[in-house]
Amino acid sequence: MSASSQPLIGSTIDGRYRIDAFVARGGMATVFRATDLRLERTVALKVMHGSLAEDHDFVARFVREARSAAQLSHSSIVAVYDQGEADGFVYLAMEYVQGQTLRDLLSDRQRLTPTQALAVLEPVLDALRAAHTAGFAHRDIKPENVLLATDGRVKVADFGLARAIVTTNATGLTQGLLIGTVAYLAPEQVERGHADARTDVYSAGILLYECVVGQTPFTGATPMSVAYQHVHSQVPAPSSIRPELPPEVDALVRMATQQSPEKRYSDAASFADHLRAARRTLNDQTTTGRSSEDNQSEHADHTVVLDRESATVAVGFLATDPQKGAGSFASSTAPPAPKPPQANPTLIAPIDPPGPDAEPLIGPADGPWVTTRSPMTPLPAAGQPPVTPPGDDQTPKPRRPRRFRVLVAALVLALLGTAVGVGAWAYTNSQIVTMPAVVGMTPTAANAALEPDGLTLDVTGADFSTAVPEGAILRTEPTAGAQIRRGDTVAATTSAGPQLVDVPKLAGKKIAKAESNLRALGFTSTATEEFSTTVEIGRVISSAPKQGKTVPVGTEVALVVSKGPPPVTVPNVVGSSRDDAIAELRALGLKPVVQNQLPVVVISRVYSQDPAPGSVIPLGSTVTITLV
Repeated sequence: MSASSQPLIGSTIDGRYRIDAFVARGGMATVFRATDLRLERTVALKVMHGSLAEDHDFVARFVREARSAAQLSHSSIVAVYDQGEADGFVYLAMEYVQGQTLRDLLSDRQRLTPTQALAVLEPVLDALRAAHTAGFAHRDIKPENVLLATDGRVKVADFGLARAIVTTNATGLTQGLLIGTVAYLAPEQVERGHADARTDVYSAGILLYECVVGQTPFTGATPMSVAYQHVHSQVPAPSSIRPELPPEVDALVRMATQQSPEKRYSDAASFADHLRAARRTLNDQTTTGRSSEDNQSEHADHTVVLDRESATVAVGFLATDPQKGAGSFASSTAPPAPKPPQANPTLIAPIDPPGPDAEPLIGPADGPWVTTRSPMTPLPAAGQPPVTPPGDDQTPKPRRPRRFRVLVAALVLALLGTAVGVGAWAYTNSQIVTMPAVVGMTPTAANAALEPDGLTLDVTGADFSTAVPEGAILRTEPTAGAQIRRGDTVAATTSAGPQLVDVPKLAGKKIAKAESNLRALGFTSTATEEFSTTVEIGRVISSAPKQGKTVPVGTEVALVVSKGPPPVTVPNVVGSSRDDAIAELRALGLKPVVQNQLPVVVISRVYSQDPAPGSVIPLGSTVTITLV
């Protein structure tokens, strides 16, 4: 939902928190950036959806859990400042963290390197360790609850809120929350609803798996099918999907996600200790790897023998492959074309120190050097005259001027460079394709559309949409029309269909509060007025769709608002008897008031009335009749 569609922006809740900007919307609340007018500081204000705010059991649990979470103090835990209920809203004021969620980062990058993933997970485990030491379990570890600040800090949010949601009465919103987090639930949470420190360890293990693999280990068409896999299947090793991953990551995930809680790390502290050991091992391996490369570079003066075709391919990739970068090679997978005998003489690339019969190829006398000696000519033994190959004319030949040889060599190199550049350009150009448009297709149809260009579809998740049918491709990265390399993977998000929400109870509420509740749930609304003798003016008579109806977010709800009782046309009672006039007025819902024109009533008939006959007045209004 865009910020422009958030009508609460600019308003003040509880006379203290001015809402400045929309941040995000979740299954149970909408988060705003707000200003605490009392303390003059920026906070994150989490405003619960209207359906939850009307559940008294939830509100009571929410208050208890928020107070408990406020007692946690750790640099990696989002601080809870305040909690309250006002203006029809239940809210939580928290520390505002400038940055993004881990979910945002994974959506952008798809997955992290092992060192990046462990660096993110370590402060998460530190936060959980502080909570576990205080006897507190998070219950809902997932990428959405891991915040990455712009200054490099990693913080965990929403301690205790999962407990308030799970234990409250089931509503459409709470069911949606459980559906959204079932990918991270431990088996004992699914089977018995039990949660403790080892439950958080399991969820953190799933989080690590997702960070390095790019997806959660279990997926399915329904939340129940995913929950079933958590209970009955062991989480696979990340390297079974990404073979390049080191065994240290496999070991961490395996230990953290054991199905039996007794076999896992006992708490986040134990998990963190093993994670730090793994980080040290990976860092040592990285350092050793660099040393090996340095050692190899010390022997880079060894002569490398390449035929001209191989040299052309290698130089072409080195110069033109944007994916590899300068100084890297990509070997050609195409077999080399057959070469005619002696058609490609061997190139000997440098790098022997200059000898008596070596000459500089181009440039100053300090290199680079190539030997002019024929590779078939044997070297003379010490103290022996040079050996002449059989058949060679031993008659001394006049040597061409050195300048001429330099010019010839320069021309050959220029021609070779041109050929290499043209070949490399042609090869690279043949590897660039245009990303086709696949939004709206099923994944099967999209794969078929991508296959001719050598592209692979990788469905990374689903998101709500009212415009694209459920199961169809919602968006891709890169987008249609982009230039990408043949063989690349296209990340796709499918449509989960429209997000569904239950229409809350609106009848009897004042129109302002009813509209506020609808906005908090993502609905739009219209209002029409009708007369009512039973509903107070300004309150809702009914809604369409009706209360409890499950409809997509963004649906327009039509409200019928009471404008009070219908008006009454005053009858003409002049000339009527006193009793008849009073009866007629009362039958119309009016209140007759009798007064006498003279001190003594003679005829007892109506002489005059106020308001005059034909006047339109509200039901229950007073009509004064004067008798004579």
